[in-house]
Amino acid sequence: MATKTRVSEAHVQRVLAEVQAGQQTAGAEMSPEGLELLARQVRGEVTADEAVAEVIARAEARFAPAR
Repeated sequence: MATKTRVSEAHVQRVLAEVQAGQQTAGAEMSPEGLELLARQVRGEVTADEAVAEVIARAEARFAPAR
């Protein structure tokens, strides 16, 4: 269940910029899908557990053997 705390879009964008800067410092970049999921999490639309479940479901769908 997502949170009910509302945050400003400026806060969401600030968090996204900070995470992207950290990723770039580490020599990596987040995918557009990952950034969108992070934004949804910061907004309180999904919990961390729900976000992880989405990533796992995407990976399973992407790498599932063809039938």
